[in-house]
Amino acid sequence: MPETAQKSFDIKENDVKNNNYDSVESSPKKTTEIVNERGIAPSDSNDDDDTPYIDLSLNLSEEEKFYRKNSKWYKLKLFLWDSVDKHPTEKKFLMKLDFFLISSSMLGYFIKQLNASNVKTAYINGMDEYYNMNQNQYNYLNTLWTVGYIIGQIPSNLILHRISARYYLGGLEIIWAILTVLMITCKSLNGLYAIRFFVGLTESGYFPGLEYLVGSWYGKEELSKRSTFFAVAGVASGLVSGPLQSTILNNFSASSLPPFKWMFVFDAVISFPIGIYTMFVDPNTPSTTNAWYWTNDDKLVALERRRRIGAQLNTRGKYTWKKVKSFFNTWHIYVFPLVFLAYNNSCAAIGQPTFEGWMKLALKEPQEVYNRMPAVISGVGIAVAIIISYFADFIGGKKNHYFVFAYFFCLLIGCSLLSGWYIPRGLHWFSYFLVGVPTSWGQPQIFSWVNRLLFEDDMKRNFVVVCTNTLAYVTGAFVPIFVWNTNDSPRYFIGFTYTACLSAFGLVMTGIAVHFIRRDEKIKERYAIDDLDMVLD
Repeated sequence: MPETAQKSFDIKENDVKNNNYDSVESSPKKTTEIVNERGIAPSDSNDDDDTPYIDLSLNLSEEEKFYRKNSKWYKLKLFLWDSVDKHPTEKKFLMKLDFFLISSSMLGYFIKQLNASNVKTAYINGMDEYYNMNQNQYNYLNTLWTVGYIIGQIPSNLILHRISARYYLGGLEIIWAILTVLMITCKSLNGLYAIRFFVGLTESGYFPGLEYLVGSWYGKEELSKRSTFFAVAGVASGLVSGPLQSTILNNFSASSLPPFKWMFVFDAVISFPIGIYTMFVDPNTPSTTNAWYWTNDDKLVALERRRRIGAQLNTRGKYTWKKVKSFFNTWHIYVFPLVFLAYNNSCAAIGQPTFEGWMKLALKEPQEVYNRMPAVISGVGIAVAIIISYFADFIGGKKNHYFVFAYFFCLLIGCSLLSGWYIPRGLHWFSYFLVGVPTSWGQPQIFSWVNRLLFEDDMKRNFVVVCTNTLAYVTGAFVPIFVWNTNDSPRYFIGFTYTACLSAFGLVMTGIAVHFIRRDEKIKERYAIDDLDMVLD
């Protein structure tokens, strides 16, 4: 390494050893790429010393460049994993990051979704008879969970922005494990209502917190896969929930504790060790990480990867009213929450017990069948979502909107068919798959889109992620009571018609987002040309 580069490296390394990132943000960082799209060291127009924190550039021979450009085998390897074309030091870093961050995210989101959906599984497996529930009390349970989820969203993520993510997220997992255990003590619905509210409150900060963390560590060509991995872990809870309940019914039917309550016990037993694991391995953010598995070079790589794409490095800034008000001067805070609202609320077409209810009431299928068949949809959805995420990253991470469009189109067709109801049985099955499978890929594509667009302003990215998630649950708190009234089971004409209209709205809002993005790109190009003309003059 040249002498000047070594000097800069030593200075930055000392900052990392001491967790002192003030020098990193001593002047605004607006990094530019120099030569090509991958693995290129940046320069910093605001510094006298243009040396990167650690050199991740690749000095390729002409033969290697030709091979990478023309080899189908190399392109296949790059499709399968995006670290193939990176510097060896960065490859090692990504291996650690993927193992620890993504594993803890997947496990945590899996148990969160299992906890969130256990009431649905319990409802169709004896809870309704045990509590003598009327038709809408199931919706009230979901609504109280949603109210707690809404109330906790913004405060929870403001807290996350200021304290250690690993202790906060791990602590939330342990708290909701305790609350889940308490659900077995409820003798009446009133106690269950109260606990479901607090479960929603503790779960509120988890998902947007994970999306924020993933967006803090990964670049635009890496986001879709990682976001999809932990999203499908949530879908995988659907693979486990039904079979687990069937196993419990078969093995604990003679127990003094009702079989559906054993589901709560198993959920809590799984949650607690996952919370401990999160506290042990979650890396926080690149500028605040003190994880035990990072070397000093790893910390430098983390900062350099963010600096290279022009991302904000200091992630511990304070929210001010002036700063928050500035977020509302841009279109992102209005459009993306509406896109996700359309996605999230349309998921109720398969999230409500519609599919199971149709098999149970219309087809008269046995319990083993209607408990296990939703797992088939979940399995297909996971496979499709992963394939889409790989393709989205391979083409540069710039086409998330294609897959968001595809999601809403599938829901529009599927729900339109189901609203008619009296269709051939084969078409009925196809419609449920058309409604259920796309829910696996919609969420990660939307949040990858948000994270990719807003990487330059960490606080705004965090705020927009939270607001995007929150608005969807505001309507989700009361709309299902009216449009998914269990008195309409299994046909749910109002619910499927509403979801078809909501999907059409989602198509429109996605188109509006694409319009604004293209407008912003043209404005940037125009300013870049003007700046170049000024330099030439």
